[in-house]
Amino acid sequence: MLTAALAWQFWPSAGKERGQNQEPGGNPTDSPSRSPDPATDNPIQHVIFLVKENRSFDHYFGTYPGAEGATQGGTIADCSASTFEDGPTVPLTKAPSVLPHDLGHAFAPGLYSINGGKMNGYNCVPLGEDMMGYTQHSRDTLPGYWAYADRFVLADHFFTSMYGPTFPEHLYTVAAQSYGIVDNKTTTDHEGNYCDDDTEITKRFPIEDLTDADVAEIMELEENITDEVPDQLIRIAAHWESTRTCIDIKVLPDMLERRGITWKYYANADSWMNALQAVRHVRSGPMWQKVRKPGTFLEDVRRGELPAVSWLVPPEGHPNEHPGSKTNVCVGENWTTEYINAVMRSEFWPSTAIVIVWDDFGGFYDHVEPPHYDIMGLGPRTPALIISPWTKRGDNPDGGSIDKTVYEFSSVLRFIENLHGLKPMTDRDRRADPLSGAFDFSQEPRLDPLIIPPRDCPSS
Repeated sequence: MLTAALAWQFWPSAGKERGQNQEPGGNPTDSPSRSPDPATDNPIQHVIFLVKENRSFDHYFGTYPGAEGATQGGTIADCSASTFEDGPTVPLTKAPSVLPHDLGHAFAPGLYSINGGKMNGYNCVPLGEDMMGYTQHSRDTLPGYWAYADRFVLADHFFTSMYGPTFPEHLYTVAAQSYGIVDNKTTTDHEGNYCDDDTEITKRFPIEDLTDADVAEIMELEENITDEVPDQLIRIAAHWESTRTCIDIKVLPDMLERRGITWKYYANADSWMNALQAVRHVRSGPMWQKVRKPGTFLEDVRRGELPAVSWLVPPEGHPNEHPGSKTNVCVGENWTTEYINAVMRSEFWPSTAIVIVWDDFGGFYDHVEPPHYDIMGLGPRTPALIISPWTKRGDNPDGGSIDKTVYEFSSVLRFIENLHGLKPMTDRDRRADPLSGAFDFSQEPRLDPLIIPPRDCPSS
């Protein structure tokens, strides 16, 4: 039998969106084509998709005024029980700048945290026994991010594309799918990663072979994930197969290439977050020349060579804010503001849209139930900041607004597709809202930059 401890390491997501018609395979029957309704000439010429690591909305912005936030969270009474029962509600305590360890944030922790919509299973994820998942930042600890929210757009219904973890989530940021992959790669002592290491494997749903009955079963199990722990996980895992971490799927750079639209993917090679290194035709073909180290982004901005579309994936450690390993979120925020300051000081600022997200919930509490689109997710909310001279103005004293439109990572891809007249790649980006609540192209742009200086960071 698969033990509970082992089951945590692998876990898929699935489901049905509550209250919405769907086809038998879990795909919604509606395919909205909403767009920001731009003027004849859309002023956005540069999109920067900045993807950081492992934080939930309530963890970073749960006390932001006007946002859909929480200051307390539900728990499970006994995580060792075969059926989970509701436990006490606990306050979200002040989050340290440096967390002592990582938290569970894979497929199973995502499902258990959501707990069929109760949103109270976060204390039952691995390494969560010390309740670090029930902590929360504030303006005092994240002043830069909160300043962006004050001035631009804070999206408080932006969900992760699946239940977790890093590898498949990052595939969604380039492909609006993960090829059914539900887990991170196995770790080995070999040099290279993904397509450069033929010993690496992971787990996936063989989505091309699942029947309607299979999908219905998986979605039902996920809706009732804690009725029989861990038996529901075992039944879902029976649908998985092993696969190499080198796959061939269509990615947005393919479409950009065909149209002659400039792009770069700024990410370190051989890092966990480099999704394009796992796409065979990119890694082994000429497009790999457009996968560059993150630091070259600053060089390109200063040289006046910013592409029309950029993915910006910070290096591991402090810059990407992944919990544990003594990562300091203050240092990570300083990294972010340095890169955004460079854009705001450049010739590109008047025509740029920047979207900042975190790739999965990281094991941190969030109280808003995610929609269930299909057997992969959605997962818990990510913080999301949309920064541009053209963002919609709201009631904040500095002009910022809170966008309550439902988004996921595919929404950013859909925005780019609409901007350049590209067709959607999957059902996910076809139905995704293309950031329709974030921009107002009928207004005069606010071109004055918001330059945020680096701050001295606490050690804990």
